[in-house]
Amino acid sequence: MNGVMNKVVNKVMNEEMNKVINKMVKFMTLVSATILTLGAACPLTSYAAGKAAIRISEEIVRLDIGGTTVLNVDYEGLLQGAADIAALSSDSGIVAASIVHQEDGGVSLAISGSGLGTATIAVYSASDVGTADYVVVQSGMAAEGEIINKVDGRTLTVVYDDKIIRYHPVLEGKNGAQLAVTSLVLERERGVDCLKISGELLAKDSKMPGMTVFYINCYDAAGGLMKRQAVYARDPSANNHLEFKWYLPEGCVRSEVE
Repeated sequence: MNGVMNKVVNKVMNEEMNKVINKMVKFMTLVSATILTLGAACPLTSYAAGKAAIRISEEIVRLDIGGTTVLNVDYEGLLQGAADIAALSSDSGIVAASIVHQEDGGVSLAISGSGLGTATIAVYSASDVGTADYVVVQSGMAAEGEIINKVDGRTLTVVYDDKIIRYHPVLEGKNGAQLAVTSLVLERERGVDCLKISGELLAKDSKMPGMTVFYINCYDAAGGLMKRQAVYARDPSANNHLEFKWYLPEGCVRSEVE
């Protein structure tokens, strides 16, 4: 991929990650539920419009696994001040987060990469979870334009920029179909992520002559299953070589191919 294409890919990535930040309604539900579960003693407080605000100094952060960083947190209009600020990670197994209170009344967000993946950190008012800001943290992910391959038992993991793809060397499809993977590539077509897989068809679908079906599970930054997709590919006419592709949904950061 040449330099111009890298710039285009980077621009698309940033736009997509910003969309993730703006669509964290599901994650705020998690924040609210967690506060209720912990039995937060602070009553909900109604703030005048525009007066209560929390702002994190960064929107997207990359860390190595085991790496740490500290971000500045600005706040205003919180009735209980810095004591009212809390933090929650969408997946503490990937990214851990905590609030650091400074002697001068300032607040910082300490973040550490715990595992491979992408998680979202919410910094919010404990007495009004609607007052919040977010930072997307990529832990152990590849640098721009870099590809990382990892092996964990029978599972292969490929990291492309902001995406994680997990698969087995031999995919198990529907009705006994099997594909020995020889190539897996993530491309971007018209601004949409496209996962292309090719390999040698070892066994055909026993109930669908001439067709083979495989599945992929797509997850968002909060760890939720966005979509389980099936792809139907015609059996190869010669040499047992089969190629098929999926278009990944917007906001998908992790994919698992069956």
